[in-house]
Order: sequence, then structure tokens, then C-alpha cells
Amino acid sequence: MSGPALGMTLPQFTGDPQRLIDTALRAEDMGLDSIWVFDHLWPLGGQRERPILEGWTALSYLAAATSRIRLGTLVTRSSLRHPAVVAKMIATVGEIAPGRIVCGMGSGDEGSRDENEAFGIPYYTDERRTSQLASTVAVVAALLRGERVSHEDDFARLANFPVSPRPERRPALWVGGNSEEARTLAARVADGWNGWGGSAGTFAKRVAAVRKASAGRDLEISWAGLVMLDETDEAARARMGKRDPSGYLVGGPETVAAALAERVAVGAMHLIATFPNAHEPHVLELLATRVRSLLGS
Repeated sequence: MSGPALGMTLPQFTGDPQRLIDTALRAEDMGLDSIWVFDHLWPLGGQRERPILEGWTALSYLAAATSRIRLGTLVTRSSLRHPAVVAKMIATVGEIAPGRIVCGMGSGDEGSRDENEAFGIPYYTDERRTSQLASTVAVVAALLRGERVSHEDDFARLANFPVSPRPERRPALWVGGNSEEARTLAARVADGWNGWGGSAGTFAKRVAAVRKASAGRDLEISWAGLVMLDETDEAARARMGKRDPSGYLVGGPETVAAALAERVAVGAMHLIATFPNAHEPHVLELLATRVRSLLGS
């Protein structure tokens, strides 16, 4: 593969697991490099009754159903689970799909607040939010390295705990987030950084900051964002409806590929598209054939 890796998030906001599997298998058959799930207990936007499949449970199903494609989370939220539980989940799915798992870790954003509060889980708005993420990443990384960990801080306590079995091919650990704190954490301790959305110029500045903070460490740089893709620019714009276009890449294959290429030019090694209509076969086909070809992937 000479161009960037290309992936997509799956249609997780559904009560039909077959839709998830069908999309994953099509993505693998059509040569995409990765598929991703979110980590939410209900959909964003307060639609509490709308169905959503839980991310890590779904990922284990996807790991067993696929054979080549990389699978990951964007992102596993540090506030939702004890870090040892997170490490154990990663290791388990890593045994099912050796060498194919990426755990993107993040603190969540303001849209996660009502979700946390509904489940009685603290949602920090001060420096504790970043501190909790850093603590979780440190514990998870140590456990996946095979260390027996004892740990105690304001967020979690752990006494002499190992992860076993531990995958021979260690799952990758990314940090996702656009804040300076998330970028610095990724640069110093993670295997990769994921930036969400923003213009190519903004992404370029973030990539430069990550690389400066990494001090030469080898890091996988990825971009993820909302994409409305259709056969033509006009068709894609028509599909937007009342959505705010400022948060999307909108267009036909040539327009979307050109926008993605701008991210590649400033450092993106892995591109991950989130489609409102990801379950529609023609969208996946456009991404995996025409957009991929234009990117040289």
C-alpha cells in the first residue's frame, strides 16, 4: 500500500447486529484497511431511546467475523470503566484478532456529560479530566506490556494485577483528542494520535505540535471526521438536509478525495470516515473504489 490507510466507522446506531456485520464484511471484502466503533451507552444528542450497540461487545463479534481488517475504537472513554477492565477487554479481543486491534483512548467531550451523569459516573471539566485519561492510559499500557501492576490515585486502585492471557502481538494504543493535553499525551506514551475533524490547516498545526512533542518517537497519525459522500457533489449536498455542513466533508468521490488528500499532505497516515449513511452499500463502494483509487491507497 503506497497511499494512506483508509477506514470507516460502522453503523453502530442500530438494534440490528447483522447490519453491523454485513457492513464490516463488505468493508473487508472491498479492501478497506480498518473499521471502527464508538464508545457510548446511548447516542449523542440526548436520543436515549434510539438503539445503539455497545462498542467493545460489538468489537468482539466483529473480531470473530473478520480475518484481515484492523478493528478499533474511536474512542474508548477513560471515565466509563476501571483501567484494568479496559486492559482485560483489549487483551481478550486481541486474542480473538491477533495484531488487528487498535484501542483509541480519550476523555470524551461535552456531548458525553449527560451520559456520564445519567449513569452516576463523574464527568470532570477541570484538569482532572486530562489526569484521568493519562492515568488510564498509563495503567492500560503497563498491563498490555505484561507488567504486574499496583496503582492508586484519585481515579482507580489496583493491587498486584496482571493481564492473562496477553496477546503476543500487543494491540496498538492511540490517544484521540484535539486538546493540547491529549496531543501531548499521545506524543509521549501512545502508539498513535487521532485528530477529529477541523480544516486541513488546523489539522496541520495539530500534527506539527504532536510531532514536536514526540521527540522523534514513531507515531501513527490519523484523521477522522464526518463525511457525506455520494455519486456527485450535488447528490451529496442534497443528502445533507438540515445538517450543518461546516462539520462535514461533503461531495462526490473527487471532492472528498481531494479534501482527504489535503490531510494526507500535512501528515495523516490513516483516514477514517464517519458516514451518516454508512449502512448504504453504494457509499462504502464509492469509498473503497473511487476515493481509494484517487488517494493512491
